[in-house]
Amino acid sequence: MNRLILMISLIAILGVAHAQEADYLKEIKVWQEDLNKEYLDPVKSPLSKKERKDFTGHLFYPVQESYRIEAKFEPTPDSKPFQLATSTGGAKIYKRIGILHFELLGENRTLEAYVEQKRFSLPGMPTYVFLPLVDETTGNETYGGGRYMHYEGIPEGTIWTVDFNKLYNPYCAYNDKYECPKVPDANYLPIKVEAGIKGY
Repeated sequence: MNRLILMISLIAILGVAHAQEADYLKEIKVWQEDLNKEYLDPVKSPLSKKERKDFTGHLFYPVQESYRIEAKFEPTPDSKPFQLATSTGGAKIYKRIGILHFELLGENRTLEAYVEQKRFSLPGMPTYVFLPLVDETTGNETYGGGRYMHYEGIPEGTIWTVDFNKLYNPYCAYNDKYECPKVPDANYLPIKVEAGIKGY
């Protein structure tokens, strides 16, 4: 009887795990589809009219749930605003709000999180937390200027979810007229992050 109960419990646990994996895969597929739709929208897309006509969707790495990790957020309230160079030769003012500590591919890693320091902001607009990175795929399998992630609003608590399957390209990867912040040296990961967007 005990063995039967154990087997039933194990089957139930495996069933839940499989369902969660399927839900996560669906979530990322929806994110990818929404991103592709955005690039076909003449109002939002960085692509020209001709490029939109020829656009058949981005290339993505296979979705791997191991690239969705939990990171410990270490606030850095005493950090000073600094100039971050951009792709057009200018600069924007950012501030580091904290450091994310996590394990990826068997090693401890860190990424810095930033917010842009704007002179003006519209009431009710969320604060975007900027999480850029370069890695060993940069300039080879992925865009040479690095890839981005972001949070719409500052996550609560000290444990943040970082999902590398949602890495995307900055707009300047498609059109030189856009001004994109360059990735700070602190956000170089000396590994291949084979997740998220490749190209299009």
